Formats: sequence, C-alpha cells, structure tokens
Amino acid sequence: MNENKLELFSLTEGTVQILNNNQELYIKAVSEITLHLSKLFKNFDQLMDINTRIKSPSSLKEKIIRNKLYKLHKTPEEIIDNLSDLIGVLIECRFNKNEGEILEIIKHKFNEKNEMGLYYNTNIPNMFFDLSAEQPQIQKNGHKIYRIDCQYIIDNTKVNFELQIKSLVNTFWSDIEHKVIYKNNVYIPYSSYIMEMLTAIKGNLVGIDKMLQLVNDQIQDSSAHKATAQIDFNLAIAKLISDTFVAKMSESIGFTVNFKSICDLISGYIVNKYNDLPVKEAQSAFLDLVHRFNDIYGREINWEEKIYLEGEFVGEDKFCQIFGDRLISFMNTDFEWHIFFLILFQIESDSNNLESFSDFMSTLKYFYSDKLLYKELYREFPEEDADRIHSEITEVLAYTLSTAASITIIDSENEKILKLISEVITYIIINFNSYEEFLENKKAVRLMILDKWEQ
Repeated sequence: MNENKLELFSLTEGTVQILNNNQELYIKAVSEITLHLSKLFKNFDQLMDINTRIKSPSSLKEKIIRNKLYKLHKTPEEIIDNLSDLIGVLIECRFNKNEGEILEIIKHKFNEKNEMGLYYNTNIPNMFFDLSAEQPQIQKNGHKIYRIDCQYIIDNTKVNFELQIKSLVNTFWSDIEHKVIYKNNVYIPYSSYIMEMLTAIKGNLVGIDKMLQLVNDQIQDSSAHKATAQIDFNLAIAKLISDTFVAKMSESIGFTVNFKSICDLISGYIVNKYNDLPVKEAQSAFLDLVHRFNDIYGREINWEEKIYLEGEFVGEDKFCQIFGDRLISFMNTDFEWHIFFLILFQIESDSNNLESFSDFMSTLKYFYSDKLLYKELYREFPEEDADRIHSEITEVLAYTLSTAASITIIDSENEKILKLISEVITYIIINFNSYEEFLENKKAVRLMILDKWEQ
C-alpha cells in the first residue's frame, strides 16, 4: 500500500472495485427492472423507450470526488449503499405532459407501503419507489425534472437505481446541458452569456413540445386538420433545425447567419418526404428525426470544409440534371447553399451525400416537373407529343430557376412557379395543335417563361 496516497483515492478505488466485482449482478438487475417496467407501461401509447445504464468506473470516481462523498462516508460499501444512481433508468415519452401521466401510473400501480416508507406492488415485491418527494423536482439549474429514488432487491442484495421520466424534447435538452456544461470542466469566459443562451434554447424546446402536442392532437382528431397539422410540422422542424445548428455553428466558427430561409427549405423538404406516409409511420419517422437531432448535437461539424458527393450525379430527367448540376456548382461557392447542404447531409447521415442530393432533386422534380402538374397538357395532346412538350417546358424551367437558385425555391417561390406553369400550359393549348407547331414557336414560349418569371 502506498502510504503517501490520499485516503480519498483509496476509498474511491475500493468503491470502483465493488462496482467491477458486481457487474453481473447489476446487469441482471437492469434486465429485470426493464422487463417489469415494460410490462407496466405496455398499454401506454405515449411511451417511447426505456433506457438504462450502469454507472461507469470513471463516472463513479468523478461523482465521489465532485460531490465529496469521501467526506460523507467512511467505507466503499457505505458509498455504494447510499449511491442513489448506481443504475440509471430513463422512461422516455413523447410529450412533456406525458411525464406527469407516467408518474401517476407508477403511483397507482405501486400503492403498498412498507415500514421504510417505500412503495411497492404486491406482484413485484422486490421493487421499491420513494414517492414521498414532491414531483417534479427543481434542479440546481432551476429546471424541473421527474426523478424518483428506487431500490431493487436481487439475490438478497439491495441495488439502488434512479428513475427519470423525460419527454423527447427534455431528453434532447438534458443531453445538450450534460455535454456543454455538466461534463465540461474547461474554463468558460462569459459563462453567464452561455447560460442565457441555454435558457433560451430550453424555452424554445418547450415551445416545440407544445407544437408537437398540437400536431399530434390534430392528427388524432380528424384528417380535416391535415393542412394545419402540416404547417405546425413545418414550424416544429424548422425550429428544431434552428435551435440545433445555430448553437453548433456559433460554437464552431463564432458567428451565425440568417437560418430562417434554410430552416424553412429543409423543413418543407422533410415534411413533403413524410407527407404520403400513413399517420403512424409519419409520426414514427418524425420521432426518429428528433432522436437524430439529439445525436447531431454531439457531433463535431466543420462548417468551413468543402462538401463532396461520392460520385457523379445523374438526374432522373432534364429538369433534375440541369438544375442539379447548377446546385452542385453552388454547393461550395454560395454560403447559403453550402450551409443548406451541410445541414441536410448531417440530418440524412444514414445515406451518403449523393443519395441525399438525388432525393432532394427528386422532391424538386415533384414540385415543378411532375406530370400531374401538366395533366391539362396530356388531356389536349397525344401522349407522345405531351411528353416532348413537357420535356421542353421543364428544361426551360430548370434554366430559369438556375439563374438565381434562390434558397426559398420550395417555400415562397413555389406559388409563383406553379402559377407560371399553369399559364404556360394554357398558352400552349390555346395557340398550338401539335408538337410540331409548338416546336416552330418554342423560342416564343421560352421568352414568355423568362418574361413572366422576371415580373
């Protein structure tokens, strides 16, 4: 034994040794706790997941020293016995209001009280909850949390675990705070400013939760609310993009740009990807998206590096090829488009950049080149002629859009282009009887499109 070693480190090492020696017991306890809770909430539709963790040796050491547990307890056994979060259990639900609902279910199911004042269920006699504390609890940062100290008896051994109940946005917020503040021991100048920024983000997330709840309620109530729900989805996703990437950009390069148009474009693109999915699948996809944003916040993002596609882009038609090639040329020369594609590729990180770009161009094609927009043309002309005229029109549109390539191409410009397409089709139907006649006057049609676009 090293006589010069501080006693607190000997105490810490002894505690870690107990943790390591009992890993199999703790793993078994985690498995049983998860199974009991899963059965308990099997009929609760708003439950998202039950996540668990066993405190790591490094985290245990840090907690003993940071919280000065070496001053409160004399032995490693005493520290382990009084460590409330040796095991952590997180019940994750959809919305903030579900947190209180889950607590009420626990209170209803665990309504028997033992001599220690802990509550249990007669069907699960070895799981105990301390339900005496007022909920939600107020944390040091002033924010609320549903947190319960619990015990699980396994192989005649008491194992402490901490149960937390969090909505999607509160899980997202906790991870941000944990990574940025709680686990960050670096000296941070202007810490009050950082805390104000975090408080603002927290407030925005509360707003997002309310919007998500509203969208969910509208979807459940009636399909008649679909238009309103889509608007709310757009707002919720745009806000999520903004809150995540503004913070990441400021953290990385020290300044931000106006994200509104970028957020609107990406949110509109994402919503339209989910638009034709059944309600349940759309909700699942959206909730997966929220989890993905949580993951993105933990990544390192280099905002100054060039973006590359993994191969040559081949468009589905002339529109996609012409406009796609133009956007590729903007990808590393126009900062707004650079930021747009950087964010898009981060969000769609389960596919490579080329696939994500191709999907994006397919969405633009759906907006401006899809044959359904040209149905009047196909009613008046034979299909072969209509196909060739459609190809000519979309080619001109691609060049027209490429001239400016506004970042608002799906958002505010959408109505303008759809009106232009309608007017061009009407003009062609009134003035030409065949593709050959159209071809003879193609230059006039091109000039008309350009003229109307510039109005």
